[in-house]
Amino acid sequence: MQTMSKADRFIKGMTEMPVVDKKWLFGNETDDPLRFAFDAKRVIHPSVRGRTVPAEEILTRWDAFMRQSGRRSKRAIYIHIPFCQTRCLYCGFFQNFLNKDLEDAYIDRLITELNMNSMSLFMKSHPVHAVYIGGGTPSALSVQNIERLIQAIHLNIPLANDYEMTFESRFHEFGDDKINACLKGGVNRFSFGVQSFDTKVRKCIGRIDDRGKIIDRLNYLMSIDNAAVIIDLMYGMPHQTMDVWEKDVTTLIEIAIDGGDLYQLNVYEDSKLKEAVQKGALPSAAKTSEQAVMFKRGVEIMEKARYKRLSICHWARNTRERNLYNQLSKSGFVTVPFGAGAGGKIEGYTFFIDRDIHSYMKRIDAGEKPLMFMMSPPDDYELYTEIIGEMDLGRLNISMLSARYGVDLENMLSPLLEAWLAKGLITMSDGFLELTVAGQFWYVNLTQAMLDWLMMIKSNGNHALNIKAIAAQG
Repeated sequence: MQTMSKADRFIKGMTEMPVVDKKWLFGNETDDPLRFAFDAKRVIHPSVRGRTVPAEEILTRWDAFMRQSGRRSKRAIYIHIPFCQTRCLYCGFFQNFLNKDLEDAYIDRLITELNMNSMSLFMKSHPVHAVYIGGGTPSALSVQNIERLIQAIHLNIPLANDYEMTFESRFHEFGDDKINACLKGGVNRFSFGVQSFDTKVRKCIGRIDDRGKIIDRLNYLMSIDNAAVIIDLMYGMPHQTMDVWEKDVTTLIEIAIDGGDLYQLNVYEDSKLKEAVQKGALPSAAKTSEQAVMFKRGVEIMEKARYKRLSICHWARNTRERNLYNQLSKSGFVTVPFGAGAGGKIEGYTFFIDRDIHSYMKRIDAGEKPLMFMMSPPDDYELYTEIIGEMDLGRLNISMLSARYGVDLENMLSPLLEAWLAKGLITMSDGFLELTVAGQFWYVNLTQAMLDWLMMIKSNGNHALNIKAIAAQG
């Protein structure tokens, strides 16, 4: 008599699963999957949690990594600048208002932190292919501190010849002197959080400069022709009608920007935006179902303009834009963190650096890496990270992953795949899963459902679903 596999036993016994959990995994019964396949977005980024490393073991684990050469694969660096001149209403990442004395002191410590690990075997053993200077608002730094930081990167990080160095920026405080400092230092990619070109929409979310100034500055940067220029556009904001959204995307194309992100507004529980809406100071943001239609329209406009799609949300006009850092970090490659509030990953271990800037600086002065949190990888994390990375590209090579990891992935996932096929969220052909436009909008839900499903099989149904219900606007 043939024995049933763990996967088959779990699938057979899944009838006892609560209805609410089934909805998060399989989706809703609907004739309109683009708008109503799920009640809300489950998470911001799909993930599988490992085990929290005890605080007393964190630095020991970090030092052990630094004494090893590590795998020979592409690597990235994330450097966090925790300052902003103003606070945008929608932002969930604000840390500190800009203060010149604090800025100088922070950059001193950040340079020290870069230097602390520079001679370790790990840092010397393999070149770094992508550096992302994010925030916060890196462009809020003074010219002198921009120059000091970039110089320290070159002195302490073994950059690959074809490295990508991104400098995240806002237009308001980013004058020609700062642009020149970046270019002189080797920055070859600028990322601007435009969010919308519409002046009314921009003002309501806390952006300062109007449409005319934004377009002028982008035209200037494109005329320099010495770095990739990338912008973020966001859909679903207050006062942003479909006409406004179409004009936003069309403007990106008319300026011939090298690349762009089209992404959904998330309304966080503790955000100033939600507070403003509740007080009646702003109209409500678009419902999730309305955002879905805006997503589809953005895709149509970008495809018509023949922009190349690099991921679900990211597009490139030419070969200058590679989106390398984002692709590496989302696919589980080594990402070494520096700066207060930075996060990274090595060999599946997830790291977060102390977010409190004063605590961060004190610990740097004490000569230690100021890590505040570390999580060990779950079993089979390599399979999970490949699923996350591929789904972010809008497809999944199920046959290849099954062969690589010695599992029958299509059989294990069959109840999900059959439900999603029936709902019009995916197509299947020759071992490949492809996301439809509706599936692309809901890809974080589909990806998280796959991860949770595989974890439930592994744990005989004892794994709890990862549900945060982000952007649940109805």
